Amino acid sequence: MCREDASLFCLLGFLQFLSTVLAYGCPTPGYYGENCSLPCPQNCQEGRCNIVNGTCLGCVSGYTGPTCDSECTDNRYGFECNSTCGKCLNGEQCNHVNGSCPNRCDAGVFGDKCDKECPVGLFGYNCRENCSLNCGVPQRCDRVTGECRGGCQPGWRDLQCKISCKWGSYGYNCNETCQAVCAKNRTCDVIAGTCEQIDTPPNDPDDNTAVIAGVVAAVVLAILVVVFIIVFKRTRTTKPKHEMQRSEKRIQEREENAHLHNGSENTGFTNIYENMKTDDKPVLNSDNNKTSIDTPIEKKYDVRDDDTDDEGIDNPYGDMYLNEETICDIPISDIESAINERREDEDDGFKREYAMLPYGEQHPCEVGKRQENLVKNRFKTTFPYDHSRVILTEPDTPSGDYINANYISGLEEEREYIASQGPKQNTLNDFWTMIWQENVTQIVMLTNLKEGVKVKCIQYWPGNMKARHHGNIVIKNEEEKQYAFYVIRKLSVSHKQQNKPRTVMQYHYTTWPDHGTPDPLSLVVFHSHVMRTRTSRNKSPILVHCSAGIGRTGTYIALDALYKAGKASGKINVAEYVKIMRTNRMNMVQTYEQYMTIFLALNEKFKAFMETQSLPDFSTKMETLAGDHPANQTGIRKEFQKLMEIRPVYTSAHFKNSSQHLDNKRGNNVLPLDKYMLYLTSSVGKRGNVINAIHVSSYQKDRAFIVTHYPTPEDAVDFLRLLNDHESDTIVCMNPLHAIESSKTWLPEIASSRDVSPFVVQHESESDTEVKVTTVTIIHGERTPHSVVVVEPKGQLKSTGTPPDTSFLRSMVSYTRNLSTENPITIVSKDGASLCGVFCAVFNSIQQIEMDDNIDVFTTVRQLQTRRPEFCSTQEEYSLVYTTLRDYIETTSETVYSNQ
Repeated sequence: MCREDASLFCLLGFLQFLSTVLAYGCPTPGYYGENCSLPCPQNCQEGRCNIVNGTCLGCVSGYTGPTCDSECTDNRYGFECNSTCGKCLNGEQCNHVNGSCPNRCDAGVFGDKCDKECPVGLFGYNCRENCSLNCGVPQRCDRVTGECRGGCQPGWRDLQCKISCKWGSYGYNCNETCQAVCAKNRTCDVIAGTCEQIDTPPNDPDDNTAVIAGVVAAVVLAILVVVFIIVFKRTRTTKPKHEMQRSEKRIQEREENAHLHNGSENTGFTNIYENMKTDDKPVLNSDNNKTSIDTPIEKKYDVRDDDTDDEGIDNPYGDMYLNEETICDIPISDIESAINERREDEDDGFKREYAMLPYGEQHPCEVGKRQENLVKNRFKTTFPYDHSRVILTEPDTPSGDYINANYISGLEEEREYIASQGPKQNTLNDFWTMIWQENVTQIVMLTNLKEGVKVKCIQYWPGNMKARHHGNIVIKNEEEKQYAFYVIRKLSVSHKQQNKPRTVMQYHYTTWPDHGTPDPLSLVVFHSHVMRTRTSRNKSPILVHCSAGIGRTGTYIALDALYKAGKASGKINVAEYVKIMRTNRMNMVQTYEQYMTIFLALNEKFKAFMETQSLPDFSTKMETLAGDHPANQTGIRKEFQKLMEIRPVYTSAHFKNSSQHLDNKRGNNVLPLDKYMLYLTSSVGKRGNVINAIHVSSYQKDRAFIVTHYPTPEDAVDFLRLLNDHESDTIVCMNPLHAIESSKTWLPEIASSRDVSPFVVQHESESDTEVKVTTVTIIHGERTPHSVVVVEPKGQLKSTGTPPDTSFLRSMVSYTRNLSTENPITIVSKDGASLCGVFCAVFNSIQQIEMDDNIDVFTTVRQLQTRRPEFCSTQEEYSLVYTTLRDYIETTSETVYSNQ
């Protein structure tokens, strides 16, 4: 400032400077005060403040006050502290910027911000506890306390209905008193109040009358029985011999049918809980990842994780009986036509064929129904047949010789497989004892540990690079590889009394839809991985399990067995093999949809063989590309022709929704399949929720990519919604954007912004090395800004030279592979197909090289075409994939050698 004795000239000069600053602002943004020499407070939004007094024009997220120096308090966070914190533990203040809780959530909520209520059926901290099945409305309870809604079911009490009735009480909330003294001083049934045997109290005045009446009734009944037997024998002796034989045969058939379908064992099983012995020793129950003490009464009534393995409709024809028909073998060349025939009239052929298969208990399973073994069964109606069950033979096994598992015969060898239920907490020792006893080296797991709110299987292996033991068996997890649809774990298994460890490979398919069936080609790729890592010398059974060990398990075993049979004989018979499986274990292949999946998977399997190549073999194959003569590319041309023959052919029914909403839009020459189409979740006035975009998998991750086309100017807002709604923070363009005129409607120039109402796209930074990278921020009102990286090549990816220059494409793939994001990466081209398929195929193939040290371009492209048949649909693009991978391998090898 001018001093008091300053000249008038000095004062006028300052006033002129001040008026200039007020009119135009400080020359350098982010400063204020005399000569614009003071920096604005650091928490001012966009670093800007009042040029005179330095007060902020707005605060960054999490701060408030004139100079934005105060963090949000009072359970508020975010821009202008407008957002309310979730329920953090003990009411703690959440993070003032992003709303996350510093420790953990309070009971009843979950999520990073602790703002999501527990799903129905779960409660407690992090929603890890399951509401009791004994609630008045099963699995419905208070999300915080677990208190049951509507009280308890008969036989249970307490707020969470986890404690059985006290001795001498029964009924709802245990409010009823047992009316009689039960034999051996036992309490009455906690549900019905009855006793197996009742000793009436001695002071009962009707005691003698009841006894006399009982004796008289017994004597009369005995006399009637004797008379009937005498009359029956006399009548039989008067019949002709052949008539007697027919009569005896009918009686025998009735007895056999009763044994097979209703069964004497079923008669006993109906009341088996009432006859179950109790003891005073409490039972430790650690199912569902929680530990509690079950009383003997709880052991009686709560012996399984769930009542049924609900995979779908067992018999699509209900209780209607269909006469068995002879089903002929199908040549592998006719599988597709057989499928088409059976799919007519809403899969009626599959439904009828499946309904003719034998269902239910066909053989005795007495051991699985014994009282001491009921607690080891996961489901109440799935037992192993006695004649084919796996018997544990290790001496001094505390839990006995029982496990819910059966040997399953292949088409050439007996006991080729073991079909097992998923282990429970109380069967972990038995499960690993079986693996060691049967010398199992491959485990195929077809369920997740939890699907929805249902626990499907307990985790029986240790975490990566960790160890655990079950009984005498020690298990170490030496390696874990994550693929798009499955996980492979290498386990070292040893016995405490033996020194030599064994290697057991676990193949865990993680994307089988709950109550559905998997993509047939994905299941075939998984099966091929299991097959190629099994040595021909290995004769031990393959252990296959899901949850119950019948539905998904039967589907996989049938695929494996029938593929081997079809390869050897040239024909298959799915129905006959399912019958074979069902003689070993009940109800293998649980629904007609699973039965149909066997056909679909076998069709994919036999269409084209999957053959991975080592890198040296691939390089040898690629030497044929060295010349420019077409004859040099005969092998790849034949591959491409085969690919075009077998790629999926979809009908208008598969595009019903997309064609209805997208057909009339410019740029939509390639439509998304309804099955894989993405939807927009945000709401913008006069805009729908459909966009031409699909999810595509990488080799390692399902839903790794979003593939779409460049938006037209009128659809730019939907493109931005897509990025926001699906949290995609990377756009990979298949063309330099200066050649895409429409990109100017949403991509701002340097140091500027674009208004795409209701969004503002703000330019942040730009770099230009091997690829051009632009960073922008998408701002939508007061919501959290979304940062996005836009990657574009510095030249055209399709080269016209000979040999073609793949450097631009390799640079794009290399940059994308080195990204640290876990969010989906959006791939964009002019039509959402050309070059997108090439990019994904190269990306996925390089991941395969790094993970497995082998490559299979044909199968990689084939999988991509299930999502979008237009991917790599020209010889030029298919050859470009090969050429790019060849160049990648050569340059990588050169780099490795130069660093040695």
